Parts: sequence; C-alpha cells; structure tokens
Amino acid sequence: MKYYKATVTTTSDFADTLSVILIDFGSSGANVADGEDIRRVLAEHNWDYADESLLSKIDPHAYVSGYYPEDFDFAPLAERLNVLRSEGDPSVGSLELHLQLIDSADYENEWKKYYAPIELDSLVIVPEWLDCDSKKLQVRIDPGMAFGTGSHETTKLCLGFLEHISLAGKRVADVGCGSGILGAAALKLGAAQCFLADIDAQAVEAAKRNCALNGVMERAEIIQGTLPVKTEEKFAVIVANITADVLIGLCESFFGALESDGYVVMSGIIHSRVEDVKAAYLRHFALTEQKVDGEWVGFLWQRKESR
Repeated sequence: MKYYKATVTTTSDFADTLSVILIDFGSSGANVADGEDIRRVLAEHNWDYADESLLSKIDPHAYVSGYYPEDFDFAPLAERLNVLRSEGDPSVGSLELHLQLIDSADYENEWKKYYAPIELDSLVIVPEWLDCDSKKLQVRIDPGMAFGTGSHETTKLCLGFLEHISLAGKRVADVGCGSGILGAAALKLGAAQCFLADIDAQAVEAAKRNCALNGVMERAEIIQGTLPVKTEEKFAVIVANITADVLIGLCESFFGALESDGYVVMSGIIHSRVEDVKAAYLRHFALTEQKVDGEWVGFLWQRKESR
C-alpha cells in the first residue's frame, strides 16, 4: 500500500496549530520534528553522553508531517497554507509543503538491510530474517525498528563477558533488558533461568518475542519493572546494559540480589563516568575485568564475601 507523507516547514510556536490543521484535512495524526525540543532537553537534563557540537547543528525549523492516501487531493490544503502565508505573520514560518510518496511495505522493511550476523568468540547473533551457516551457538533476534540486534558496542561488551562466564544451570537476571538479547543469550549459553526486566512496555514485548524465537521462553521470567526490593532467590549473574547513573543507583540492589561470589556484567558507561561507577561498586564488588570498545566501557564485577 502506498501513501503520502505531507511535511510542512514551520516554527516551534506554530507547530501545534499546524498539527491540528493537518488532522482537520484528513490525516489520522501528526508528527512534529522540532529542533528546539532537542535544545530544550539538552539544556534541562544532565546526560551521560551528548556531543557538545550537537547544539550548533540543530535545525532551527520545525517540521510537521501528516499522512494521506495515495489518491488524496492536496489542493485545498495547499490553498489553506497559501492563505496563512499571505497574512504575513512571521510566527507561521515558510509553510513550504513537501510531498513524499511512500510504499509502506518497502518502508517497513528498509531498515532490515543494514543488519548482518555478528560473530563473537562462541556466539553468533543472527537477525531473524537472515540465514547463517556458522557453527557457533546462534542467538536469533528480531528487534523490530526500536531495538538493536547486538551490533552496538555496549551490547557486544556484555555478550563478550557472558560467553566467558560459566552459566550452566545458573540463575541470571537481565536488568534493562531492551530486546532481550542478553537474557536470551544467557539462556542459550546454558543458564537454567533468566529474569528479564525493563521499564518500557515495548521492550518487554520484544524480549518475550525474542525469547520465544530462541526456544527459551519456558525458562524466562519477563516483567515490566526492575529487580524486586527483596529477592527470595539469589542470582548467580546480573547483566545490565544501561547508563552510569542508573547503574550507580542499582548498586545496593545488585549486591543484595546476588549469590556469594556472584557476578555483575555491565556496560553503557562512557569514559568520563568510569571513575564514578568504580567508586560506587568497589565498596561491595571486586573488579574482575574491564574492557573498552570505542567510546564505551564494560565491567565484570564479582560480589565480595562481606561488606
């Protein structure tokens, strides 16, 4: 099925009004891409990782898009934009209309061509739609368009640690599981059970789908949330691919949820936050190994016998 994406150039101030106009003319919804939103978020939050040059590259315009059937008559919408433009109010912006005819089948599958199998020492991560004749242990993954297939440096760092820990018969937790790739990999590597948790509902559904795809669903417990405050059964390994601030905040929970001499596998840490994470974890954990991949750092910690 084909449809038109109609994008109108405007300003931050007029974007909401323009969204209503596009919906009034038949779009089922409207999408706003506004550079000012990026500027505002960067100013209001202290992010672990944000390129300082980003601000200078932000497009000053706002773009509002609506979606219409292939046979839609855009003449009335174009006329409405001409009238608004002729009124001479600078706050509406240029109101330039750009039409793009999209084949939804092509669009929905375009992203898949950028993925390929990812080989590690004993694992190979294979997108579901690809064939792979590798003799290594295969972890199949269908990320949808919202999650990765293991190509990101932080995911590879965690996978690299997991494949060199003895997981046979052990209980594992994947905290902030995303697509569920780390939990599924742990189960394929022999873990007896894996608890997977993420605060995002879409991630939970992706993790369920991928555990089922790998035939490990019966050994997986997948929830929307995080580690429970009190854990009846301890974990032998906890894996967490999340940001430094969240990892620091979870330090005590991880300590309490681990068996004696249990491991924490972590990544998602940029170089400038390494010492912060170490300061938090060295109180309760011994640093067994540290790895670097590009901008990112991964740690393998082992729980100390006593505090």
